[in-house]
Amino acid sequence: MVKETILISSVAAQLGALRAAVEHEAGREMRLPSDFEFLAKAIDRKTNERISTNTLKRLWGYLEGYTTSRRFTLNVLSRYVGHNSWDDFCLNLNATASSQIFDSQAIDCEALEVGATVIVKWHPERVAKIKYNGNNSFTVVESQNGKLMVGDTFTCQAIIPGQPLVVNNLVHQGFDHPVNYICGKQGGVEVFVNK
Repeated sequence: MVKETILISSVAAQLGALRAAVEHEAGREMRLPSDFEFLAKAIDRKTNERISTNTLKRLWGYLEGYTTSRRFTLNVLSRYVGHNSWDDFCLNLNATASSQIFDSQAIDCEALEVGATVIVKWHPERVAKIKYNGNNSFTVVESQNGKLMVGDTFTCQAIIPGQPLVVNNLVHQGFDHPVNYICGKQGGVEVFVNK
């Protein structure tokens, strides 16, 4: 699989990187209530500090109400993944890697089969089901609570869980020319592929 390089340049990307590091340390993705309960206990065991399951769920976008995170939460999660603090975690991202390598998590769109569907979710409660047309081109086939509409088409080279999804050449009803659009600017996207 081709590795994609993404510049860590925003708080949303830093939070996405922190969530990915936490999931890696925990050895599982945060998808179900039991995952968050497991994580809360694992954090307590490793750091002797507590974060509530609801706080974790909000940070991952599982519950509504996430707009910002308390520095305490970010510090504890950073310590959980081996850093002294949130600032140390961010400095490490920026100092040791002005880019981030994604391998198993990244979806190389050209590797999808024509007709495959991808479900993309982002905060707050936005969902789009997109169908792959080939040549990095997609059509929106279902949409909930977002600006993307059924019938919209766009191009995209890679979809990376936990990172914002940038779509190019978006043809959208009411627009007189194609535009670019970002999904999940705050907190990134969740991705589910149906072959």
